[in-house]
Amino acid sequence: MVWDIILQAAAEVFVGAAVGAAVGYGVAAIIEGLSRAFARLWENLVASAKTIFRYLTDATQRYLALVAQFLDNNWPQIESYLRQEFGYRSEWLLAVFRHGIDIILALGDPRNMNRQPIVISLKPLKDQQNVQLPTMQSPIVATLTI
Repeated sequence: MVWDIILQAAAEVFVGAAVGAAVGYGVAAIIEGLSRAFARLWENLVASAKTIFRYLTDATQRYLALVAQFLDNNWPQIESYLRQEFGYRSEWLLAVFRHGIDIILALGDPRNMNRQPIVISLKPLKDQQNVQLPTMQSPIVATLTI
């Protein structure tokens, strides 16, 4: 499907940007550049991750900021696809987890958990040693309200 190709290409661009951003920028610089909805999403992702790990490394917080930045930068295309699949929604459920070596973002409708979520696979960062991400059994989950 065309959307899968577009989302995969965007995810690959995200990985390249993530490596550069992780080296040169702190979390605060990334968060300052986000729209309000995606900055709140980052806060919710961090809170959710802290309930799983209790302590988060800076690398994890930075990676979650880059995920929020990726979604913020690509939201018009992602939202268009989500609307085709689910109809209009102002709230989305987002899960982030590791599946093998890939990082998975799953976006779903919080009002209808019986439908399959839309899955975006992000290629992993080259240096993920300090990034804490759970598996599919206990993902980091947050709500995105637009």
